[in-house]
Amino acid sequence: MEEITYVPLTKFQIEPTLDDKFWLEKIKRSIQECNSISELKEMATLLAQIATNRQGCIRGLVQDMFIFNNVSINEDDLANPTVKPESQT
Repeated sequence: MEEITYVPLTKFQIEPTLDDKFWLEKIKRSIQECNSISELKEMATLLAQIATNRQGCIRGLVQDMFIFNNVSINEDDLANPTVKPESQT
């Protein structure tokens, strides 16, 4: 049995694409310009769904990396961040 190699996420080139950066700016502007609480709640819900889907994709890719290359990532690097209001930071 081969030994498992643990690597940090920083080993990989995980940078947002130009499209991702434009999308982020578009979303930030939409949030800043929104005056409706219900629309903000809808945006927040959709962003949570996107984040959850992406996290699932990342975990699946990490699992495949482990299965095919015997390389793993520390679980702490894959954990979802704690959500706290800006006033508490």
